[in-house]
Amino acid sequence: MRALALLLLGSLALASPLEEARALYARGEMEGVLARLKPLLQGYDPPEEALLLAGFAHHRLGQREEALYAFSRLVGTLRGGAEALFGFGLALRAAGDLEGARSALEEAYGQGY
Repeated sequence: MRALALLLLGSLALASPLEEARALYARGEMEGVLARLKPLLQGYDPPEEALLLAGFAHHRLGQREEALYAFSRLVGTLRGGAEALFGFGLALRAAGDLEGARSALEEAYGQGY
């Protein structure tokens, strides 16, 4: 019983930075988004939403390499779906890879994004 309580508390602690990051993203505070997500992104398998938010925040800050890295972690593992492909396409376009961007954006469109 005690282990279950600790597990539930741990999952609540993970939800809080994501909720804060969502609110900061909605207000356009991209640096704050990245600061809130930093602990979640340190692990081997970060939450999908944390990677998506980080990718879009990096993109909006003009940090192309960081955006590509966040989106590629999702696309490379087939997580994130069409939204990750869309973000990956935007980041590729910003990096000058127009062919890769076109391919990723077409795939996102094909998946209904």
